[in-house]
Amino acid sequence: MKFPNAFSGVKKLLAAEILQIIGVVAMGFATVFAVLFSVSVGTDNSVTGIGSLFGLSILLSGGIIVFIIAAILELAGLVKAGRDEESFKYALYMIVIGLIAVIIGSCFQTSNTTIYNICDNVNRIADLVSTIFIIQGVMNLAVNLDDDEMVAKGSSILKVIIGIYAFAIIGSITYAILSSFPVFRVISLICFCVSLLLSFISYVLFILYLARAKKMLAE
Repeated sequence: MKFPNAFSGVKKLLAAEILQIIGVVAMGFATVFAVLFSVSVGTDNSVTGIGSLFGLSILLSGGIIVFIIAAILELAGLVKAGRDEESFKYALYMIVIGLIAVIIGSCFQTSNTTIYNICDNVNRIADLVSTIFIIQGVMNLAVNLDDDEMVAKGSSILKVIIGIYAFAIIGSITYAILSSFPVFRVISLICFCVSLLLSFISYVLFILYLARAKKMLAE
């Protein structure tokens, strides 16, 4: 194993990404239980209400814990991998900037929507740039290991992710502009849904590339 630190770091990064998916799923189910709870309150169904509240509490708590563990693993993975490849250090800096933006934005979520939106956009950009640095880091390691296939795949995935991100921005802007007009609401909703789907696809491609990187570094 030529790059043990990178292997350990990428392994942690892959685990962090998988945990984030689990966290998103947990939050999704928590939303369902929240809806059921609100319905039960309106219908005075105490059994459904108690069950929904219990499920909501468990899923919310579990989701938050999973997200915290994922964040710790991601930071630890980038620190570890950064010992073998500089690009992972730059990705770490972007993650930290994103976290700072999230913390600042949360303080102004209700009091100042302008600052909140700015911080949200900063976090999204930082997340994109960190992803680019991670992929670039894997590509640099692949060059040192003479793995031309991983270099080519990394280059292709970078182009796809950047393209999808650009489309997602266009989709979000289109949704924000057209959603206020009843005639265009269906079109704007379709654009928004397509951008979400493409973002999910790019995320899956990123995870698959990390899995291949882990296998490459283990050899």
